[in-house]
Amino acid sequence: MAYSITSGLKGTNPTLQICDASSGSVRLAWEYPREENPTDRTDPDLLALKQEEAVHNLFRRLFLLTTEQYLKGETASEKRSANSQCTS
Repeated sequence: MAYSITSGLKGTNPTLQICDASSGSVRLAWEYPREENPTDRTDPDLLALKQEEAVHNLFRRLFLLTTEQYLKGETASEKRSANSQCTS
């Protein structure tokens, strides 16, 4: 299965969107969380913790998407092994 990956910035917030290329359905949409409380910016440790948490959440969602593909048999390695079996 092929995917279309779009990344960019909304203001200063990075964004990522992964869509199924054949159907156009969004499989993952992520935007770095915006700061709601301006006082959080003054504490660099808290800001670093929030950034780490946001990246962790992104990778967790990407892992779940990959796991879903694997369980559905949509991974590239399975397609390669299926193609090699057909030509043997």
